[in-house]
Amino acid sequence: MLKRNIRRQVLVPLSLTFIILTISFIYTSYRIRMDDYERGIAHRYKRVQHILKSLIGDRTRFMTSSIAFIAEQQQFQDAMRSKDRQALLQLGHPILKRLFSQQQITHFYFYDPNGAIILRVYDPQDTSASPMRHTRQQAMVRGETVSGLELGRNGTFTMRVVYPWKVHGKLIGYIELGQEYDHILQELRAVTLIDFTVALDKKQLDRESWEHGMKLLGRPADWNLLQDRVLSDQTVTLPPTAIAALLETGKGEEKQTQQIKIKNRTYGARSFPLQDIVQKEVGRFILITDLTDSIASFRLFITQILAFSLLVCAGLFTYSYRLLGQVDQHLRENREQLNRELEQRAETNRQLEAEVDERQRAEANLVTLNEQLEQRVLDRTTQLNQLNRHLETSRSELEEACRNLQSQQATILQQDRMACIGQLAASVAHDINNPIGFVYGNLEVLKNYWGKLATFLAEQDTLLASLLSPEQLRHTAERRQALKVDYVLNEFNAVLDESLEGAERVNRIVLNLKGFSRLDEKEARLADIHDCLESTLNIVRNELRYKADIKREYGDIPSLVCYPQQLNQVFMNLLINASQAIENWGEITIRTWTDRKNVFVAIGDTGCGIPAQNLQRLFEPFFTTKGSGVGTGLGLSIAYEIIKKHHGEITVTSRPGSGTVFTLRLPLEQAAQGEESHV
Repeated sequence: MLKRNIRRQVLVPLSLTFIILTISFIYTSYRIRMDDYERGIAHRYKRVQHILKSLIGDRTRFMTSSIAFIAEQQQFQDAMRSKDRQALLQLGHPILKRLFSQQQITHFYFYDPNGAIILRVYDPQDTSASPMRHTRQQAMVRGETVSGLELGRNGTFTMRVVYPWKVHGKLIGYIELGQEYDHILQELRAVTLIDFTVALDKKQLDRESWEHGMKLLGRPADWNLLQDRVLSDQTVTLPPTAIAALLETGKGEEKQTQQIKIKNRTYGARSFPLQDIVQKEVGRFILITDLTDSIASFRLFITQILAFSLLVCAGLFTYSYRLLGQVDQHLRENREQLNRELEQRAETNRQLEAEVDERQRAEANLVTLNEQLEQRVLDRTTQLNQLNRHLETSRSELEEACRNLQSQQATILQQDRMACIGQLAASVAHDINNPIGFVYGNLEVLKNYWGKLATFLAEQDTLLASLLSPEQLRHTAERRQALKVDYVLNEFNAVLDESLEGAERVNRIVLNLKGFSRLDEKEARLADIHDCLESTLNIVRNELRYKADIKREYGDIPSLVCYPQQLNQVFMNLLINASQAIENWGEITIRTWTDRKNVFVAIGDTGCGIPAQNLQRLFEPFFTTKGSGVGTGLGLSIAYEIIKKHHGEITVTSRPGSGTVFTLRLPLEQAAQGEESHV
């Protein structure tokens, strides 16, 4: 009876546990496979979207290039100026024919400057007004080429490119090319080998126009197939009930995939939103993947797992049944042995009680000894406290000495670094100055030569006009226009002027670089703070030009006796800190004023600001709130020492999220006094 109870108590829970684990494994495998289906379809959709964007981008660039070619043709320009529909049709129809045969371009429009239709090249008999689409409206408002997908009256998506047609800066109209979305989808199907279905919202369509459009495309048009949507394109035929269920699921949850059976094949289908150029949802895009082979493989896997599990369970059950019988025999033998050991333990406990009494007497003696030890420990603790106070005083003195040493090391380090930068800047400025002088001089000579050459060409044109026949003159004029000779003649002087201006700018930068490199000045001198600011701005222009606008609010201030190059270093540190505090784009404001006794310079930014708990530590050496590798923590400390050397003051105000303002006060009488030091 005991043997049967042990076996039942062990084997029944073991069997139930095995069954639960097997069911859990099968369910988990099923859920993992379903999640794989979901991720696979989502991945395919992202890949399809990426390829589709690439295809649309290629089409847009091709149509833009085609329109630009058409707009440059003189025949089209003359016909457009006179609004000659017949001439535009004769010139545009062969081009549309080639575009359709090569790239399936189906739409070709000419509009006047007011956006009114002049000619539909693909359907010249249709003279009705064209609805104002978003692409044309945006092209008229923005004055530039606009492209995008729009839903047409016949229920088809069209990729449209609208081009403002300007001749010599004057708008003469608009050119529009368009391609049906279906051609792009068919190319997408050929590239990705993925089936899809496009379902459009009936609210966006006119039934008569949609049925007519489907008839022209050779597709079946069943308006009543679905309740609130119509099918405009599909590469595999799905049952209407399955499509309706997919569209209903897509309204609330886009992460569900339905399995659909078509002709003994199982497909996974999922619905995604379909949007036009203004991001308005006009329908649904259903992605379809064949899952037949994957499902068959999964079922075979589950069958093999079940068979193996049953085999393992049978072997384990048989082995456990035999093993538990042996366990029961061992339990009986162990019970008898435990009874014998309990008797031995009782005897041992009696002996332990005697030992406990002896130990209690020993503990009483230990208490007396502990009282004596406590007094000795108290005396020793008092001595240790006195030593600790002495050590704390020594440690404070060492920390103060260490901080002073760090400050001196920072000063020396920055001095050596700026000296090296000055030598490098002076060398670079000297090496650039000579070749830029050659370039500037040669550009002036070239400008003089070009004036003479232009005069000669004008006289040559006058002579040719009197000697050549009208046919030769016309051929010469066409060649002149094709080679854009007039444009080159007009632009060459502008190019030379821009080159001379660039050379002048390089020359100014070299002069500023030479001035900035003289950091080893020994004596103070009279300097204009505004010139110092502008020189520093030229040096750090490349650091600031991509981060912020520079706003100058210069006041009427007198010249100041100071160390100008050291002040340049202060301005540079503050400007670079301001640019680094701005994440994307902002504004840096430089303001100067005077109160008769002092000159004030304020440099503010619209950056991230400084937390209040960090304001008191800004001027400590090596303190920085920047990330690793961005700053050393010496810039503001050096700036503080330079202003202190000028007997001035530097203050800061900041609000996190709004920006920071550093204000420098430099006294007019004592700015240059004090001992000489290099920072």
